[in-house]
Amino acid sequence: MKHLEIAILVMLWTVTVWRAPSAVRSVKQRALWTAFAALTVSMTLRLPGVMRTLDDWAGVNNLSTLVKHWLGMIAAGAVVDFVVAIARPETGRRLRARHYAALTAMTAMAVLFAFFVPRPHEMTDFFEETAGNGWATAYYLLFVVYLGIAMATATWLFWGSARHASALWLRTGVRLMGIGTAVGVLYTLLRAGYIATRLAGLTDDTSDIAVDNVTDALKYLAIGFILIGSSIPAFGVAWRTVQDGRHHRQLQPLWQDLTAVTPDIVLKTGLLRSPRLRLYRRVIEIRDAALTLDAYTANDVRERAHRAALAAGFDPATSPAAEALWMRAAREGKARGVLPLRGAQEPAATVGIDDLDFGTEVLRLIQLARIYHSAVADEFLTTTSQEATA
Repeated sequence: MKHLEIAILVMLWTVTVWRAPSAVRSVKQRALWTAFAALTVSMTLRLPGVMRTLDDWAGVNNLSTLVKHWLGMIAAGAVVDFVVAIARPETGRRLRARHYAALTAMTAMAVLFAFFVPRPHEMTDFFEETAGNGWATAYYLLFVVYLGIAMATATWLFWGSARHASALWLRTGVRLMGIGTAVGVLYTLLRAGYIATRLAGLTDDTSDIAVDNVTDALKYLAIGFILIGSSIPAFGVAWRTVQDGRHHRQLQPLWQDLTAVTPDIVLKTGLLRSPRLRLYRRVIEIRDAALTLDAYTANDVRERAHRAALAAGFDPATSPAAEALWMRAAREGKARGVLPLRGAQEPAATVGIDDLDFGTEVLRLIQLARIYHSAVADEFLTTTSQEATA
């Protein structure tokens, strides 16, 4: 169990440091970082050397226990703030009743700890040595009841918001965090039940070690689910960024070929740092170029492109092959100075690319780009050029 605790602590410090920059950028990420930072310091205070150092420095027996529990409550409250920012962002910036409840519970715990809970000496295991004492039980119940309510609230909100998450990786991450907080509820129920039975004399100290082992396992399991669940969306965003960059490069040859004869459709904007925005811009410009070249395409060329696509084995219902073929011919015709046969269609930017399934449109254009530069398109262009000059 000790090795597992160290492993969890290393993971917590890693995630806390990794998420620190994002805490500056948004309220939602700041709440999540606060949860991890508070939980990390709380777990660090469980280390005997750190615990004794703080208590000796302050000159207060087991002060580290109070601080550890306070940090655990801050972490639980921050998790609720995070999921509220996801599920109910309109309330995220207002100080809610849950914050007052946390402050009240923390104040009551401090009063009990300072004036009522017996602490005649530094105790190695504060929970075991004070179990059965009425004031210590009241202190612990304040802690675990607040923790349980916070975890139950977070579980309910996580599972509710997961149903509305569009991306699979986001939905999976939110559900895993919900599982983690649900395990946290189980942890608090077991702790509260055992504390109450010790006070009532229904159990004795022979069960302390077993209960500690079970609750510690539940605590580490809950933290593990929350760590993994919170990391999946970040990896999902990173993966999407990589994919956007790859798709942007795949569309580069088609974009260059089309915009060479339709330079007016290139958007005059500054450098875009976001791969998603660069890809978005590229898709818009390719669509605008296609609409411009449509005016240079005769109906008979369009029909021949359809027949050539069929002959090459492409299914017109699922493949943009015919479009790629006539677009290639229209591009070459415009490059030679052929006049348009009709007015250009309205640009795609004004007909609403947002109405499309963007991911599907990107994959369609990548498929179109492959056919546009294929041997089938080369042969179609040669045949069409010969017929035009015959």
